[in-house]
Amino acid sequence: MLNSIKKFFEEHLQPEISDGTTNAQGIEYATAALLIELAKSDFAEHPLERQLIVAMLRDTFELADEDLEQLLTLAESGTSDANDLFQFTSLVNDHYTNEQKIILLENFWKVAYADGRLDKYEELFIRKVAGLINLPPSEFTKTKHRIKQSLAP
Repeated sequence: MLNSIKKFFEEHLQPEISDGTTNAQGIEYATAALLIELAKSDFAEHPLERQLIVAMLRDTFELADEDLEQLLTLAESGTSDANDLFQFTSLVNDHYTNEQKIILLENFWKVAYADGRLDKYEELFIRKVAGLINLPPSEFTKTKHRIKQSLAP
């Protein structure tokens, strides 16, 4: 299993190709890993969070089901082995525009609220990542309130 994950990563998810051009799949891996880490941050993974993450990745990156499952497996494995978030947030900083970072932040809030409540550890995680991807604290707050209002009945 580990060899197949490594092979998939080497073939499909390297952040840069040898000629220096960007491989978009590296950012797919980073985005999946951050969303998975968010879901784990409250120590209670909820099935709705997982379903939302799968839908977000499928819609955002237009992935086939097989590629999506491999990506999720790899991202889950990668988050278990990661010492920090820098390897993921650095890819976001290198390849996302400011607008794409805000969309990512919106997706974080949607996942955090998916189980009907916001846990303090989820909020802390989102605050940390927002800072690491160079979004100002005001964007953190505005996005939080915008998503919370959009989800209210």
